[in-house]
Amino acid sequence: MKFKIFGLVMTAVMLLVCFSFSYSPLNTDENNQRYHQHKEAAAYTPCTDHNDDVFCSHLPLVVIDTENQEIPGVPNGEVDQFGEPIYTTALDGNDYINVKVSVIDNDIESKGNNHLTDKPDFTTRSLFRMRGHSSRHFEKAPYLLDFVDSNGENRDISVMGMDAHHEWVLNGPYLDKSMVRNYMWYNISGEIMDYAPNVRFCEVFINGDYRGLYIMVEAITDGENCRLNLSENVKDNEINGFLLRLDRPTEAELESIRDIYSYMERTDSLHNDVSIRYPKKPNLTEERRKNIELEYAKFEKALFSYDYDTEDYGYWNWIDTDNFVDYLLINEFTENVDAGRYSTYVYREIDEKYKLCVWDFNNCCDNDQNDIRTTEGFANIYKAWFFMLIKDEEFVDKILKRYKELRSTYFNDDYLFDYIDDTLDYLGPAVERNNKRWAGSFKEQLLTPKSRNLKTHEEAVDQLKTWLQNRGEWLDENIYTLKQYCHPSRNKKYNH
Repeated sequence: MKFKIFGLVMTAVMLLVCFSFSYSPLNTDENNQRYHQHKEAAAYTPCTDHNDDVFCSHLPLVVIDTENQEIPGVPNGEVDQFGEPIYTTALDGNDYINVKVSVIDNDIESKGNNHLTDKPDFTTRSLFRMRGHSSRHFEKAPYLLDFVDSNGENRDISVMGMDAHHEWVLNGPYLDKSMVRNYMWYNISGEIMDYAPNVRFCEVFINGDYRGLYIMVEAITDGENCRLNLSENVKDNEINGFLLRLDRPTEAELESIRDIYSYMERTDSLHNDVSIRYPKKPNLTEERRKNIELEYAKFEKALFSYDYDTEDYGYWNWIDTDNFVDYLLINEFTENVDAGRYSTYVYREIDEKYKLCVWDFNNCCDNDQNDIRTTEGFANIYKAWFFMLIKDEEFVDKILKRYKELRSTYFNDDYLFDYIDDTLDYLGPAVERNNKRWAGSFKEQLLTPKSRNLKTHEEAVDQLKTWLQNRGEWLDENIYTLKQYCHPSRNKKYNH
C-alpha cells in the first residue's frame, strides 16, 4: 500500500513539475527581461481629494497642443498611380507640424493618480502627423511623434520608463474592440525574440479633447540609446548597420529613402517597396545607399536561387535562422495578415546577420477588415523570404521544434487567456472611458461581412479568446504537414 501511495505522490509531483514547465520563460537573460506594464505598474485606486469631475487615471497621460495647426496626414480623397490614398500636408507643404507634447506620469504609489493639472514628467517639441494606412480613415486615428529640440534636432527622451528614443507611435485601439492585440503581442514577442518594440498604455488628449486609450509604441529605428545596435563610432569613423522596411509605396515615415530594388518588388503584384529606414536622409550618402542595396541584393540573390541550401551560398550565412523561425511562428499563430507584405522590418546590426522585427497586430486573429481569417490553414509560409526557406528540411525542423516549445509556454491557452484578463483588469476604468468616448465605433460596420462586427467589448474579448484556442488546436493537429514543403520530390528543381 505504501508503495502505491508513494507512486501516487510521485505522479502528482511530476504533474506539478510539468505544469510549472509549461510556463517557464524561454528568454532567461536577466538583463533582457520584458517589462509588462499590467504586471508591474500600480493598479487604479480612486483619489479621495477631488470630485468626480476631475479627470483621474492611473495610466500615463499624453497631452498634445497643436497650437491651432491642422494635423496633416489625413486622406484627401485622391489616389496615386497605385490607387493608394494621397494625404494632406501642413500649410508649409511638409508632412508634419511642430507641436507641444507633455507626458504626465506620476509615481502612482507616492504621488497618486495622473491628472491634467499635475506637473508633467517632461514637455518637449515634437514633429507630429497622422500615420497608418486603413487606420487613418478611422475617427480615432494613430499618430507619429518625433521629439525635437529647439534647433529641430532629434531629442531622445525616456517615455513612461521605456528606453530613451525620439520617434514614437501612438496607436489607438479602434478596429480592435478587445483593445489588447498590439499590447499583448508586442510584449509576448519581446519575451520570445531578442527585440520587439516597447509599449505602454496611456490616455491621450489633443487640444483639450479626450481621445481615449492608446498605446505608446517605440518606433523601429535607431537612436542614441536605442536598443538596436545600428551605428557605432570607431576612431571618428561611423560604422553602420541598417534597417529596411517592406510596405506600400505611400507608407513612408519621416526621412525614409525609397529606392532599394529587390527581388520581392519585382515579383510582388501589390507594388510593395523596400525602403531604407536607417540611416536616414541627413546621414545617408549615395555611396552608402548603393552599398546597402548591393549588400541586400547579395542576400536575396543567394536565397532566391538554386544555391540557397549550399555550403557557400546557404541562407544561414545571411540570416539569424532562429529569429526568422520565431517571426514566422508568431505571425502564423496569430494569422497576422500584414506580416511579410506590409509593415515588415528587416535589419542588420553591426557585425550581425539579418533579423526580422514584428510590427502591427491590429488585424491579427481574424480582425482584418476585408478578409475572414479562419483558424485553419497557413497564412505566411509563402510570403517574402519564407517561400524559399520552407524548402529546406533543417529550417522546417526548426519550426516544428520551436512550435512545441512555444505551445507549452507563450502560446499556451491558459497563459494567453490570463494575459488578456490581467491586462483588462489593470486597465480598469480606462476601458469604460474609452468605450464611452467611442461608443459609435460599436455601431460602425468596419468588418465584412457585417456579421463579424461585434457590439460590445465583452463580445470582442470572447471572440479573441475563442479564436486563439481554436487556432492552437488546428496548428497542434497540422503543424507537421509543413514537412511536405521541404520534401525532395517537391523541390527537385531547387535541390541538387
